[in-house]
Amino acid sequence: MLRIIPTLRTYSTTTTTAPPLLSILPSKRTLNKLLFDNDSRLSYKKMIPVLTSIYDNLDTPTSILLPSYVKSFDLMTFKNVLTTIRSTTGTIHPRLIMLEAELVEQAGELGDNDAITILAFETIEKKLNGGDVSKEDFTSANSLVKQLTDLNHPLVFKMGGDLAFKQNIPDKACEYWLRFIELESDTIMASHVYCNLGLYYFNKPDLTQAKYYFEKSVKFGDVDNFTIKAHYYLGQLYVDIDPRVSKYHWEIAASRGLKDAFQSLGFLELNMFENYDKSLEWFRLGVEVANDVACLIGQFDCYWKLDNRVKAFDILTKLGELQKKIKSMKNVPEELKSSMLMNQSLLATFFNTRSKEIGELNKGNII
Repeated sequence: MLRIIPTLRTYSTTTTTAPPLLSILPSKRTLNKLLFDNDSRLSYKKMIPVLTSIYDNLDTPTSILLPSYVKSFDLMTFKNVLTTIRSTTGTIHPRLIMLEAELVEQAGELGDNDAITILAFETIEKKLNGGDVSKEDFTSANSLVKQLTDLNHPLVFKMGGDLAFKQNIPDKACEYWLRFIELESDTIMASHVYCNLGLYYFNKPDLTQAKYYFEKSVKFGDVDNFTIKAHYYLGQLYVDIDPRVSKYHWEIAASRGLKDAFQSLGFLELNMFENYDKSLEWFRLGVEVANDVACLIGQFDCYWKLDNRVKAFDILTKLGELQKKIKSMKNVPEELKSSMLMNQSLLATFFNTRSKEIGELNKGNII
């Protein structure tokens, strides 16, 4: 195997008081399972001293001393364990993020090609986004990517696809992702790429291909953000074919906290299965968890179907107040404008399409 030495290392000059490593990691039992799932060569007993050595010296990386038994791929395995913890729990601890990054740096210095790929693409992306990257580092990063491409190293195609997608070149992204799965087709990372391909084809739209890749993502993936997203889109693809399959996929997505799934399940139970009580439960969750306007509208429809005029009037009042509040808002931050416009449209549609029900409630016929 060609050994490529990166020259992209940077160091922090600040020191930080950090909590003990074990206090921010999950239990030994959880870590042992993750090590097993990631085919770790080293046990928990050998992993913790390695992580501790790096963690305790995050602010002074030159002081890190690794045990002689550690190989570069062990460090990347530990990095993948930390990434899995972050993606499955939805929690982000700044020091663990730093630990992930330092594991990659250390693995790169030991010649690990996955680590070198990550470091090279980080440098290229930083430059493309206007960051402060020297010409020498940028040239070096591109040279490393070229060497890794010549080696047909799988990760370089996955990350090349990710970068192309971020640069709004979706067809090139698809080309790179397809090349990746030719080289690596049955791993957790492949599951992530299958999900990306599913989204690509969903948006074309080529729904047959989208379904194929989303199902591949679920088959080979762990319970993480990618497979949850794949379940959600599979729910959309099945809704007109087999609503019960949609329900199955959306319930998995909702159980992992995907906000859009609450709304989808609510309207599925309301309109397809006419299970108004169950529908109401999903809409309530959507309002509580995500302040979802569509779920608030769904609550109104449920209460109307259940002939609960008092509750329906309460929801109508909330929707009216919300519409006034949105109309009165000025200087909306750029990142909130699309969401605000969507809510305005939902509310306008609600008041236009429920005029009969609203008229009855406003007459006072709520008993």
